[in-house]
Amino acid sequence: MDLIKLQPSRKKPKEGDVFIIQPKEDVFFLGLVVKAKMALNDPIMNGGHLIFIFNYLSRKKEIPENLLSYDLLISPQIVNNQGWLKGYFETIGTIPINSQDIEKNYGFWDIVTKQYVDELGKPLPSEPNMFSDYGLGSYGSVSVAIKETLDKSSELLKK
Repeated sequence: MDLIKLQPSRKKPKEGDVFIIQPKEDVFFLGLVVKAKMALNDPIMNGGHLIFIFNYLSRKKEIPENLLSYDLLISPQIVNNQGWLKGYFETIGTIPINSQDIEKNYGFWDIVTKQYVDELGKPLPSEPNMFSDYGLGSYGSVSVAIKETLDKSSELLKK
């Protein structure tokens, strides 16, 4: 299952932007730009955006009042701008966020250092509850992660 194209945008994502993705006709999941244009030591990842995709299915392009209280559908990802440029991520609004709002137990597995790290590449003290590989992804990596999750839990699409 590939993501369905929505509205492309040349506008760069910023922290607090809420966007939708559409894995199936008339089914939207909401995402959040947690950190935008991160300054990272790795030149390939520098400027990437940390995003959350929430386990919140909607049939409309709207932001619920309590979006941050929902669990995550997939592990957080660090992505480039291509999802917005090509129209697979459509920004529908912006919400204020702070560090307390995003207290999820997540991290990344760094295959080079063989350890769990945060989004800035700093080692974590223990294995997080959810993690993905430490690297720069795009709408394609998000699409694959969502497909894997929905294939395992098809009831998520029946809300």
